[in-house]
Amino acid sequence: MQFSRNDDTILVEIAVSLSPLSGAQVLEALNAAGYSRCFVLTEQINQLLADYQTVQSDIKLQKRPDGSRIQRKIALRKNAELKLEIAADAMTATASVTAAWGGSPVSANDLVKAAQDYGIHFGFQKDQIVQLVTAASRAEPGTVTSQVIAIGRIMEPGLNARFEPLVEGMSSRSNKPVVLSQSRVDLRDFGVIPAVVAGQPVVRRLPPTKGVDGINVRGEITLAPPGQPLEWKPGEGAEVSPSDPDLLLASRDGMPRVLEAGAAVDEVYTVKKVDLSTGHIQFKGAVIVNGDVTESMKVIAGGSVFIKGTMEGSLIEAGGDVSIGGSVIGHQLSTEDNDEELFSTVVKAKGDIRCTLAQYAQIDAEGDFHASKQINHCKVSARMVVAGPEDKLTGKVVGGSFYLDLGIKAGVLGSPSESSLKLDLNRRIDPVVEKQQALRQNVSAIKLEMEQIKQGIDELKKLEKSDATNEHINAFIEEFEAQKAVAVALIEDIKRLEQQKLTLMSEAAVLVKQQLYAGVEVLLGTERLSTKREHGPSLIKIVDAALKLDPLV
Repeated sequence: MQFSRNDDTILVEIAVSLSPLSGAQVLEALNAAGYSRCFVLTEQINQLLADYQTVQSDIKLQKRPDGSRIQRKIALRKNAELKLEIAADAMTATASVTAAWGGSPVSANDLVKAAQDYGIHFGFQKDQIVQLVTAASRAEPGTVTSQVIAIGRIMEPGLNARFEPLVEGMSSRSNKPVVLSQSRVDLRDFGVIPAVVAGQPVVRRLPPTKGVDGINVRGEITLAPPGQPLEWKPGEGAEVSPSDPDLLLASRDGMPRVLEAGAAVDEVYTVKKVDLSTGHIQFKGAVIVNGDVTESMKVIAGGSVFIKGTMEGSLIEAGGDVSIGGSVIGHQLSTEDNDEELFSTVVKAKGDIRCTLAQYAQIDAEGDFHASKQINHCKVSARMVVAGPEDKLTGKVVGGSFYLDLGIKAGVLGSPSESSLKLDLNRRIDPVVEKQQALRQNVSAIKLEMEQIKQGIDELKKLEKSDATNEHINAFIEEFEAQKAVAVALIEDIKRLEQQKLTLMSEAAVLVKQQLYAGVEVLLGTERLSTKREHGPSLIKIVDAALKLDPLV
């Protein structure tokens, strides 16, 4: 057998003899001739064997001489094939290489040039390209190998100006969802109670950033919106530095308190304890109580409140945080309305509330509520609740009702006695729902007006046609279209609020690290989940628009 190549076609020429010939012999000879990676034409081999048998019969009948030659194309030489694809969002591009059948492989330069001709101009991944062409050159003929060869750059909006506290013990508000928060809080003691002297730096304003422009693999640029500057809004006792517009200084001695856009420095009032001998404490600045707040006593402060002992009084109200080193001890008051819980002890704060243990108390925090050990039968309103140190959630929550933004994190939730525990995670969602209801009422009213306008038009059309009638009809039509436009805008607002509601719902969760008992009821949006039995470590959150309880992995 003799093989030859005509362009990309491999030909075989055979001298026919009386010896038999098989397909395996042909393929073996083809491989031996150096064409093993070429694409074999099976049908042509079969036809070659048929021709061989025909000529062999003619030789036996002496119609042809021994050694008569036949020729057939038997294989093809194919170069590697390259296919490129750009994702729908144009942020990635993928190349697929079909390994060559004895032909030329695709080189890295070939691939890049073809990609550029295809419209890929940014984000080439050199290592991936080399890896792809190397793998394709070693692959079996016809094998398809794919790899992402270009990745766009995601646009990163600029960060707004930020405020950085400079005094130990001050902290900025956290806005992370309950399950995602990785912050750690030590509630075993107060740590450092922040204090400053006049002229001391309190908060620094970090400038906004420009952001990073996005570029897709086509080279199309998405401009990043720059961060916005934020103006200072310092409170009493703080002022902008005359030499540095991005630095806030204390203008008096006192206790610094973080504000949304700056800080205030509160005057400090210190007392050993609060009882009948001191009377109620009402102070415009911060209050430090080195002992207890006894039964029926009140502490009302414009700044933060620090109580090193136990809180058994009737009210703590703070314009900042409330930190209680001991427990909050109250009792439930009898009421005519069984649906409303009233307690002898109430703690309110514009910021966070911290204590060791709370029982039979009303807790109202615009920020978070942290109890290092236990919360028993309390009525709590807060951004989120943490029972136990966050790095080791061992705290218990037994009974009570909670009205929260982001949810609760605890070691144990509920009790073996199945005491009623209600977790309403709709504190942020209810205002959105109320806005939606108001908008829906407006839409209904507008639709009623549109129906009345339409009836007026129909009545006018029944009258004899005149210029005055036509003028009235046109005025009604204009009013109808104006009302329609308002209704459409309101409906869009309702949809936007619905999306906002879904986003808020997705951020809320109940995290239990150790034990979840029966008798716990969770409300989120219109979803409701009640535990009927005991569970181990668990996570309750929205999954596929439904409130689900899953084991905590």
